[in-house]
Amino acid sequence: MVASTGKKLGKSDLKQEEILQAVVAADNFNDRFAPITKDHPWVLMPLVNRPLIDYTLQYLCNEGVQETFIFCGSHTDKIRDYIKESKWSDPKSKMSVIVISSEDYLSVGDMIRDLDAKALIRSDFVLLDGATVANMPLRPIIDEHRKTVARDKGALMTLVYRRLPPWHRRRCREDDSVVAVNPETGKLLHHIKSSTTSKCDFPLSIFQGQSRVSLHHDLQDCRIAVCSPHVPPIFADNFDYQTRLDFVRGILEHEEIMGNSIYTHISNSHYAASACNLVMYDAISQDVLQRWTHPLVPDLFLKEEEREGGPVCIYHRDNIYKPVSGLQLSRSSILEPSTFVGSGTKIGDNTIVANSVIGKNCTIGQNVELRNAYLWDNVVVEDGCRLQQCLLATGVLVKRNVTISPGCVLSFGVVVGPDIHLKKGTLLQSTPDTDGFEDEPANVEECDPALVGKEGRGFLCRLDQDEEDEDNEEVMIEDVWGQPPPPSEDEDSAPEEEDISTDGTTSPVDDTKLFYNEVVESLQRGVEENVKCDNLILEINSSRYAYNIAMRGVIAVVTRVVLEMPLLLGSSGGGEAVVQQPSAAEYGTKLRKCLAQFRALLHNYIRDSESMADCLLGIEEFVAVREQYSAAVGPILNWMYDQELLSEEAITGWFREHDPSTPGPAGLARKAVDSFLPHLLACDELLYGTFYVSERSL
Repeated sequence: MVASTGKKLGKSDLKQEEILQAVVAADNFNDRFAPITKDHPWVLMPLVNRPLIDYTLQYLCNEGVQETFIFCGSHTDKIRDYIKESKWSDPKSKMSVIVISSEDYLSVGDMIRDLDAKALIRSDFVLLDGATVANMPLRPIIDEHRKTVARDKGALMTLVYRRLPPWHRRRCREDDSVVAVNPETGKLLHHIKSSTTSKCDFPLSIFQGQSRVSLHHDLQDCRIAVCSPHVPPIFADNFDYQTRLDFVRGILEHEEIMGNSIYTHISNSHYAASACNLVMYDAISQDVLQRWTHPLVPDLFLKEEEREGGPVCIYHRDNIYKPVSGLQLSRSSILEPSTFVGSGTKIGDNTIVANSVIGKNCTIGQNVELRNAYLWDNVVVEDGCRLQQCLLATGVLVKRNVTISPGCVLSFGVVVGPDIHLKKGTLLQSTPDTDGFEDEPANVEECDPALVGKEGRGFLCRLDQDEEDEDNEEVMIEDVWGQPPPPSEDEDSAPEEEDISTDGTTSPVDDTKLFYNEVVESLQRGVEENVKCDNLILEINSSRYAYNIAMRGVIAVVTRVVLEMPLLLGSSGGGEAVVQQPSAAEYGTKLRKCLAQFRALLHNYIRDSESMADCLLGIEEFVAVREQYSAAVGPILNWMYDQELLSEEAITGWFREHDPSTPGPAGLARKAVDSFLPHLLACDELLYGTFYVSERSL
């Protein structure tokens, strides 16, 4: 028997025992791949005949990740079954893969909050999409992150960027951004999503205390992040963090208060990208064919069950890939560079295939031209067809003499033709859309022969035009291939003013009305039961996401409801609030108590110049429906100024936007501060005289 040495484990031994973990988000929570993803998981879409998730898992395994959690909220059974039947379920696998699913996941933020609730993270981990294709070394990035944490205890995340010029084919405008970075430390100072605006504004604060600041518009977001174990709890504490970008913005906004920070890793070599939309799907497919993703290339990246029989395809000059057997290729047909053809496929006479991927058991007729076309398994294209930059899912039938224009997507089982022309960007599915309440349409809808041809079978897929980023900053992608329309000249103009109901208890939009009522109920209970502001914030944030309310709307509603509380106290709970009519003096007395109680609540939402403007908008809305209490606006602004909720610049800037004589709530609110604004601006009579003239001086 060998005696125990009694040696204690040192720090180096403990580090060696740490398991490198990864978290994979298997849902994209949008319709970039519609209508295909209605019936099929995003991460199981084939890219050069391999499911996207295989590229991600193989990359993580190659980089030494030992445990990977796949979080999915839709098509969960299909993802579980695929992982169960794959090599990742083999006990001999170097990496364990665990699928975690829930129908409650509505965002990546929900996934990470559940990750925190399950306490699965032991140390630093890698966060990435389930459609990531990469060969970029992870270990050096993780080591760099840990050195950063040792130097800066508040470092939470290292974002991975690849240096690429703006015109590069992998620079998708949907992900276009401008970032400010400290070039000496790699610390991220500011982030702007430039796809949503034609100009970029940088706060002066990011240049203070920095010897150098680098502004970058030459970076591709690889959608890979190395995270500290403190990231999931922060997501859990902030329900308004729905995406990784929300987290980044929140940390940067509150860096001085919370002491947390984010860093960057900028790579000048290697490959990393996510097939987040069809533009990137097209670009990454071409990169795989051209071997930029080595070793994840068609002839080397093999399925486990096919290794015993040798390679599934053979690599030829000009990046042409043919199957080992089963291909019937006419001598007069031409395979141009960057083309992949699956086994069991037949290609007829005088057919040209260029920059395209053809799946297994497909049939391509005579005199067909395929350019940048992606055909999955069992697709049939009859004679005389022209296909360009399109995606055809499994089982699609294209009858003779059909032209498919760029940007078209044909989902499973669609039939088109003969003798038709599909317009650019047409999205077809085999079944009609339902009304959202029934599994099947009430009336059987007939196919439109003008759309799909007299022998066709397919229905137009209409994207949800109500989809919108919670901060109202993400451009709606009208082109499913991922290219947003260029920003309009007036995109920065203020939105049209919404009508405000005269009874003061409703909003013109149903969701906003419901949200308003829930905020009223929460704050009423807060007063009656002395509920802490932290709990009220959680309730309000939950209501915000339930009704999809933008943050600027939240701030305006919360401000308005706080000012209305003295009028609503004592009314019956549930449903719409019952409005009381106290005298102006009684209102002022009650308001002082409410403002003191909800001071922390207001501070939570009013943090910068934009939120101050939203707060002032809420005050305008209050004045519009409570004109008899407009005299209180001056003391309200005075109190908010003293509490550092509103700055002098915010108040004066707001006042300059409209003349007090302007009809409507904007002018009425400004007229109400006649006695307060001169007091605030007494130190600057010149400024005061520039934009404000007291009615008493006329």
